Amino acid sequence: MAKPAGGSGKIEAEATVSWSGWGGQVEGGSGKLHAATATQVELGGPGEATNPEELLAAALANCYTSTITAHARAWKIDLARIETRARTRLSWDENRPHHIARGDLSVRITTPEPEASVRKLAEEARAHCPICNVLGATADVTLSVTVLPAK
Repeated sequence: MAKPAGGSGKIEAEATVSWSGWGGQVEGGSGKLHAATATQVELGGPGEATNPEELLAAALANCYTSTITAHARAWKIDLARIETRARTRLSWDENRPHHIARGDLSVRITTPEPEASVRKLAEEARAHCPICNVLGATADVTLSVTVLPAK
């Protein structure tokens, strides 16, 4: 299988959080992200809005999906539908401060392609996903793949 086109380049993104007390607002530099954010109940806050771990899970799911679909196009693998779920785990104890301990991906792919090819694609996407790589520096990143035949 050929690898997706690489070359040189860069993509930058930015976000700003305005905060007061237990919560605030996160705004993405693109103008597309607007979300209330608050300290989680488990950390003594109100838990009435999104939080960093949820935003990280969203970034993980989005980045993985973007990576696998880019690779699928480059490799000419038809993905009729893909659903990616991600979970992150914030952990801490007396021996280690707050840290992301896990990132779990679960992907359901509907495709007419052979299952073995799709599973190989899914693993390659995990290896090339920037968020998987960032998390993998300090956390376990798991991947569960379900392949369904296209109708």
